[in-house]
Amino acid sequence: MALTLESLVTEADRCVACGLCLPHCPTYRKTGSEADSPRGRIQLMRAVSQNILPNNDRFKEHIDLCLSCRSCESVCPNNVNYGALVDATRALHLPKNTLWYRLTKPLIRHKSLQYLAGWLIWLSQCTKLDALLKRAIPLTNTLPVLDRPVTWKTFYPAHSPHKGSINLFLGCASNTFDQQTLKASIYVLNQLGIDVYIPSQSCCGSIARQMGDQAEAEELRQINQAAFDKKRPLITIASGCGAGLQDYLLTHSVQDISTFLLACDWTNVTIQPLATPIFVQDPCTLRNVQKGQQAVYQLLKKIPQAQVQPLPGNAQCCGGAGAYMLTQTTMASRLLADKLDAITSTGAVLLASANIGCSLHIAQGLRAQHKQVEVLHPVNIMAKQLGYITL
Repeated sequence: MALTLESLVTEADRCVACGLCLPHCPTYRKTGSEADSPRGRIQLMRAVSQNILPNNDRFKEHIDLCLSCRSCESVCPNNVNYGALVDATRALHLPKNTLWYRLTKPLIRHKSLQYLAGWLIWLSQCTKLDALLKRAIPLTNTLPVLDRPVTWKTFYPAHSPHKGSINLFLGCASNTFDQQTLKASIYVLNQLGIDVYIPSQSCCGSIARQMGDQAEAEELRQINQAAFDKKRPLITIASGCGAGLQDYLLTHSVQDISTFLLACDWTNVTIQPLATPIFVQDPCTLRNVQKGQQAVYQLLKKIPQAQVQPLPGNAQCCGGAGAYMLTQTTMASRLLADKLDAITSTGAVLLASANIGCSLHIAQGLRAQHKQVEVLHPVNIMAKQLGYITL
């Protein structure tokens, strides 16, 4: 839900400052500062909105340091909508117009530019020019090895007797950097008798909201509102997208793909066994917003011999958090270090994550430490066990 200045103050007044949120806030645990806790930030949001405190650099620093992981919401006794509060605060008080956002904004919005970017990155990787690219643009070190980009069809019919249909949300980051998971998702859905529709669509708007660009976020919301048939479930493969759509695309049924697949009929497919232990990283958006983290475990347990275990410290954000890993690199690195330590402690060689932001952030950290850990979306793991072959 989008809050006005008046409704922001009203929602902030619902916080009783009980402090139950404090131990669940990643930034508070790192800094120990009340101003970096949920209840502290809510007090700051209210005070600035009422002109009690100035909208100065110190205020911006405390709000910008927030990951929007929304762990606080899961323990709030008064069900304060912290996500809406921080989104509204960024739009009303902290709009960003940074160079990197101006440059990436067209890419986020337009699928044609995402397709072009995918081709350029893929070609640079094929010709070994990506080493030069990484030196020129350090940000590209976070990118995985890409598949050859594909142009999506609008309809992928089921391979077995028809048992339903869905709309598939592509996302901007997934469509550019993780087409492999999108292709694997279509394969699994078709194997289970599900028709897949991919209408023309846009970004979910989460990055725009994180940057305080309310006008852009609303325009993207309206594009997607009109794009998808409300009679079909809208399925997301990235929980970051799913959380944004669930919060703001209010007239559609939005589901994470693991939750949807878990309810499908699996009686007519053969799943090959997998003895490799699978550790699962819970994305904050799946755990705290979509409430679908358990579906990932239950889905993967359909694989014969699968040993599915949660990654220690799953309740703490990995530091990816959309654009956060780009805008708050110090805190993002501190949180990532905890996640990498947890992975090392388990001896994991296979990690499942249902959000591309988490996957990119964690995989980049593992590469930097020369750790041989494969980070895959749960649907990629399942697709392989159903016979999907990467081309």
